[in-house]
Amino acid sequence: MKYKVLEIQEDLDFGCEERSEDSPVMAVVLLKGEDGSEKMTRQVDQMLYDREINVGDFVVFDESMKLKKKE
Repeated sequence: MKYKVLEIQEDLDFGCEERSEDSPVMAVVLLKGEDGSEKMTRQVDQMLYDREINVGDFVVFDESMKLKKKE
């Protein structure tokens, strides 16, 4: 299914522990599906930058459940 990126926020919820040094910075991405449903997913923040995924873009999940731009 194709999704539109509605919002991207840094994931600041680490529970009662801080993020470990070797853990990547994560982002929470709010998506809206073609059927109108909304979905939230946690993605590696740097991967979103590397793939140039921004609010308003259309994306799909790849085979490893990472977001990629839909052309």
